[in-house]
This record gives sequence, structure tokens and C-alpha cells, in this order.
Amino acid sequence: MKRLVCMILSLALCLSLSVPALAVSVENRFPDKQTYRGFTDVLERDWFYSAVNTCYRVGLMNGTNAGFQPNKVLTAGEVAAIAARIHATVNDAVLPAPSTDPSLPWYQQSMDYLSGLGVSLPDGAKNATRLEFVQMLSAVLTDELLEPINTITALPDTSDAAVLRFYNAGILTGVDDYGTFSGGKTLPRAECAAMVSRIVRTAQRQSFTPADARSFQAAGMEPATVLFSLDGRTVTAREFLPLVMERIRFLEGQCKGGYMDFNWNNLHGDLTYREDVLQYAMDHLDVSERIGTAAYQNFDVQVFYSTLIDLRGGAPL
Repeated sequence: MKRLVCMILSLALCLSLSVPALAVSVENRFPDKQTYRGFTDVLERDWFYSAVNTCYRVGLMNGTNAGFQPNKVLTAGEVAAIAARIHATVNDAVLPAPSTDPSLPWYQQSMDYLSGLGVSLPDGAKNATRLEFVQMLSAVLTDELLEPINTITALPDTSDAAVLRFYNAGILTGVDDYGTFSGGKTLPRAECAAMVSRIVRTAQRQSFTPADARSFQAAGMEPATVLFSLDGRTVTAREFLPLVMERIRFLEGQCKGGYMDFNWNNLHGDLTYREDVLQYAMDHLDVSERIGTAAYQNFDVQVFYSTLIDLRGGAPL
């Protein structure tokens, strides 16, 4: 009998070692810890209501002594506190108690906690940028928690691996249809809540395919680059470049129909192709070279065209 019991126990042990442990879902990693109490400055009709609700319930964002303050810009210290809470929650760790030293900021223990993990940290008192937010949170999030749902390999303004990781996980979608990251911009608490809620609740993550941004790459610009400015009115690359490409396509078609090579010295009316393309775009936007910014003055349509053709693998516009 004793021998039979030993055999059964041995078999049970072997089976337990051979069966992989079930993966813990993201939602189970971040269970609700408290009931949402609401904030007077967060209304149910607000676009960020659900995100704030989620972040509060899981204990990652608790508001301020003046409400939630959705438009208040986050400091790097506040981002560090969120990152530390995420790491502690996932790893069943206990954050150090806040310091009683009045000379230290309230978030110092979070900065120390992350520093001990080897996370690179900016000055906690400064306003955090979008890039600093991603870098701090990416440092404490494993691949298991950021499984990709998108396939994005390039953005108009960055190739940072941590940023692409957040885009591919559906945490970020950028500030425009092209997926522009704008990493140097600051981060309001409402936007932060939206990103954090997507981290802890996969149903809130965003599938996203950026619009074709190769024209901006070819021009060496971002969609928001200002090309013309006068009396508070601005014209950006987002408005200008599509018109440039539209006119080039028209001229390419004329060359094809006339069995002639596309050449920038060709004439359309009294203007060379180069002059015609720029004038066409400016006429449609009701601007002139006189109000062109340095970005416009440095724009070379011939270089733009050849670079864009290369990016398109040789295909015409």
C-alpha cells in the first residue's frame, strides 16, 4: 500500500511539473481595489469618464486635493508614482511608505523605488513629456502585459522602440490620423488616464492603422510643421503636401498622355513644373511665398519628389 501511495504521489508531481501554469490575464493583474467615488470635475458625458473611473478603481490614479483636475499637466514625479504602482501591483510588492521628511516631495519614495529597478528618471518636479511617460511605464511593463494588436513599424516623428511598443499594444494612437506621437508635448491627466486605462483593461485598447505618412518623411517634416504664417493664420504640411502631390500627379499624367518624360524644367503654361506645383498649392491655400516660414523656404520640391519615389519603391505618385 505504501508503495502504491508513493507511486501516485510521484505521478501527481510529474503531471504538475509537465502542465504549464495558466497565464494570468491583464485584468486579473489589475483587480479593482476600491469603489469609484466620482469627481465633481469628471462628468459621465466627458470623453475621459470611463478612463478615470477605471484608473481610480484599480488604484493607479486617485485624484488631487482639488478633484481629478483632468486638464492639469502631469509632472514627472506623478508619472513615476503611477509607474511604481503598476510595477508593485504586477509583482505583489509593497511600495515604501511616504517619507515624513517635509523637505522631500510626496512622490520621492516612488522615484527611489523605480531608481532601484534601474529605471532612468527625469527631474520629478518638471512637467512630464509624452515620451517620458512612455519610457517610464514601458520600463515596468513586461511583453506579456503589452501583447501587440497592431503592426506599426514607422511613425512620422519617431522610431523609438518603446513608443512603437505602446502603439502596437493599442495604448497609443497618436495626435492625428498619421499617428504622429508628439513626444515633446506635455500630458494632461485626462490623456494619461486614457492611456493607463488601456494598459489595465484590454477591451479599451485601440486597433489602429496610421494613414500613409511617407510624404512627410520625404519632406523631412511633421504633419503639424507650419509652412505659412500671417496674422495668426497658419498653413501646415498636413494641408500643403497633399496639394503638392495632387499637382505632381496631374503633371505626371500630362507627360504620360503626351508621351514625354517628366522633367522639372518642362513648362506648363509660362511656369516650369517646379514653379507650377508650388503656385498651384499656394493658390488653393490663398497664401504666397512672402509669408512662407523657414520650413517653406527650405522645402525643395524636386528633392521631395525623388525621395518620395524612393520611399514608394520607384512607383510614381
